[in-house]
Amino acid sequence: MKKDIKSIGCGVKVGKQFVSGEDKKITFFGSIKSGMLLSKNEVKLFTKFDDAKETAEEVNGKVIELYAREVSEDED
Repeated sequence: MKKDIKSIGCGVKVGKQFVSGEDKKITFFGSIKSGMLLSKNEVKLFTKFDDAKETAEEVNGKVIELYAREVSEDED
């Protein structure tokens, strides 16, 4: 069973909530991050650990690793 459990990326946890997105403002020079969105039900998936770590430092949170397991149709 452990063979089919795989890491799918990282998330950022802040207290009992998770970072679910970023609020950005568009300017002539590109986009500027203006805030973070927090949610108890949604988690933004970071594929690179360094990106998750940078975001965690900005919001005083911690990086968590997310896993998924492939389940066949006959399993519950």
